[in-house]
Amino acid sequence: MIIKILIIFSLILNFSNLAFSETEWITIKKDKKQKVKQIELDNNSNDKDPPKILISDTITVNSSNYKIEGRVLDKSKKLFIMIDGETISVDNGKFVISRFSPVNETIELVAIDQWGNKSNVKTVNIILNSTNTAKNLLEPLNPEIINSNPKIDRVAIIIGIEKYKQAPLANYANNDAKYFYEYSRKAFGISDNNLKLLTEDSADLVSTLSALNKWLPGKIKKNKTELIIFFEGHGLASNDGKELYLLPQNSDPDLLTITALSRSVLFETILKFEPKSVTMFFDACYSGQSRDEETLLTSARPLRIIANEQDTPENFTIFSASQLDQIASGLKEAKHGIFSYYLMKGLEGKADSNQDKKITNGELLAYMDLNVSQKASELGRQQNPSLAGDPYKVLMSYR
Repeated sequence: MIIKILIIFSLILNFSNLAFSETEWITIKKDKKQKVKQIELDNNSNDKDPPKILISDTITVNSSNYKIEGRVLDKSKKLFIMIDGETISVDNGKFVISRFSPVNETIELVAIDQWGNKSNVKTVNIILNSTNTAKNLLEPLNPEIINSNPKIDRVAIIIGIEKYKQAPLANYANNDAKYFYEYSRKAFGISDNNLKLLTEDSADLVSTLSALNKWLPGKIKKNKTELIIFFEGHGLASNDGKELYLLPQNSDPDLLTITALSRSVLFETILKFEPKSVTMFFDACYSGQSRDEETLLTSARPLRIIANEQDTPENFTIFSASQLDQIASGLKEAKHGIFSYYLMKGLEGKADSNQDKKITNGELLAYMDLNVSQKASELGRQQNPSLAGDPYKVLMSYR
């Protein structure tokens, strides 16, 4: 009888194993046994394909406290990211990692699916843009924020030459001239028909002389018109330093007297028309070197040409980008000349130190000198703008 009972019990047990699949059998077990058995099933899965991490190789962040996001591709619904021994869940194929690092760092990520398959190690380079760097970013120029009154008796000639036929590049000169055209309209209130813009090929010697001798006389009313001249490009002194020249687009630095425009001739030409006042902005130097320290002359190739100071006519105001023995530098981060950038920023109201809605020549010079010299020093250079004229004269007013 006992033997028969054992045989019947054995048959019942075998039937139970046939009636339920392994997974179904687990579901009727207690929680502890279910977890253990489930792990065994996962390890025995046929899925042997490792997950794949999708994230950039290099990520730039703006704070020491940062977050990065990525994705994981895999058949499994349960995925995890391992980083520095920490496990992070992947939600619907996406993961977010929060980190802190005051310096650039390299992190390594590994993705794991529920079957235990691991991805290849993914290396990510984190580049930190520090808070100080972000604060030091230069503001873009914006003439639209200036609100000034129109001036019917103001005229301007604006010249910018970046690409010379026989001289090195004067970086950003063309761009600065186009910007100054807009500042002439907004800050100085000059109408379009009283503005003459010469850039690149249109700024050759003949076109420049034509603007001065043919276009300008028809715009100036004797003792009434205020004339503004903006020039950005190369300047050069004569070998003896007694004459300063502005180089039009097709000038030959070795043939200054016949291919360039001397400042003395420029002054004499303007004085014949008897304007009420003349304000000149020269973003050029006379050292014989370009902004990138290339030599302009092909013959003598001096390290520097030392120019002499020149007399300034009584009703003239002249702002120069640098002292006569300094280089007028470019500002790569802003794509402008250093002098021109801070000149135009000053006209936006930055130079109005006493906030009286008026900018004097002296206020503009002080603002430019402070900022231009600082930026030049960052380039390992010295550059100090200069002013010839009345520092107390009001250059512009705005509302």
